[in-house]
Amino acid sequence: MNKLSTPEATPSGPRGELLGYEDIYCASGIMSPGAGYGIHKVVDMLNNERLRDLSKDAKRASVLMALDAAGISSDELLTDTTRRQNALTAYESAQVKQLEDFEARKAKENGKIEEEMEKVRAHYAERVQVNLDQVAKEKDALHNWQMAMQNETQRIAEVIELCGKQPEIASKPRAMAAAAGAQSVEKSEHPVIATESSSPVRAKLSGL
Repeated sequence: MNKLSTPEATPSGPRGELLGYEDIYCASGIMSPGAGYGIHKVVDMLNNERLRDLSKDAKRASVLMALDAAGISSDELLTDTTRRQNALTAYESAQVKQLEDFEARKAKENGKIEEEMEKVRAHYAERVQVNLDQVAKEKDALHNWQMAMQNETQRIAEVIELCGKQPEIASKPRAMAAAAGAQSVEKSEHPVIATESSSPVRAKLSGL
């Protein structure tokens, strides 16, 4: 099997760190307003303990008075804040688009990886099936041999049953005939000699 392809690093990948808002302002060409009265200066003023507890109208009057004293109009401040807000929005949109493109590329890459994984899975699944088929074939062969052996064993058992034991009816006459033959041979080899007491003629003569 071919090795899985390793994706090359793309230069348009996600950045390790996102820019801070000051860097975004600088990248957008937004400089601090004159006399230092930018958006952050106004925020600091509103959070000052002297203005924190005042009403909204009182806070507005205090900020406008400070801007007038610094020679900065409220329109100029609003323009600066709008530019900064637009810069942040543009940067966010660019990062979202970059992330979507990155996600799309990775999704495509994952699709290719899954295809390769499926090919590898199919390859090894085929090898596993071959092994299973071989085992099944060996099992069938052994089963067939056992069946044939069982038939052969049965035939051998039948032959042993028929030839290994003789019937009792056939064995008794043979034994009797063998005993009678032995007795006749013994008589022919040892003839009986007649004695005087056993002879009837001599018995009659002795009585005279």
